[in-house]
Amino acid sequence: MILKETIAIELVEIEPNNFHLFVQARIGRRNARLLVDTGASKTAFDLNSILLFVKEKSLRNHEIQSVGLGSNQVLTQLSHLPVWKFGAIKLHKKEVAVLDLGHVNQAYQIMGYPTIDGVMGSDILMELNAVINYPKLTLTLKQKV
Repeated sequence: MILKETIAIELVEIEPNNFHLFVQARIGRRNARLLVDTGASKTAFDLNSILLFVKEKSLRNHEIQSVGLGSNQVLTQLSHLPVWKFGAIKLHKKEVAVLDLGHVNQAYQIMGYPTIDGVMGSDILMELNAVINYPKLTLTLKQKV
């Protein structure tokens, strides 16, 4: 059986003809605001935001440095999110990178936009066979159960 869920995308024009896409997810009992980033190889959460969803002792250092998110090499930690949902679709104990996204959130604040909890990367997008529909501003996800 395949579960299919279509969720709303928030499209923000950060500069003329330059856009960012955002979705909401439910992690445990809390909502999370995620930037959809098809160029991000791994889903990542902000070092401060992750503590809303997991205990600090669940964080562990990652031996390799990560590259990306508008900065030079950044030290990365890893954690597992217990359960997160996109409507009826559930992911269990999904590993995510944890890094300082302060510079990203600071830029959003300066532009007058809400901050993000994390970045939904291509690992999740591929796993859930994601399809972005720009005219309808939706993200369709499919999960084999």
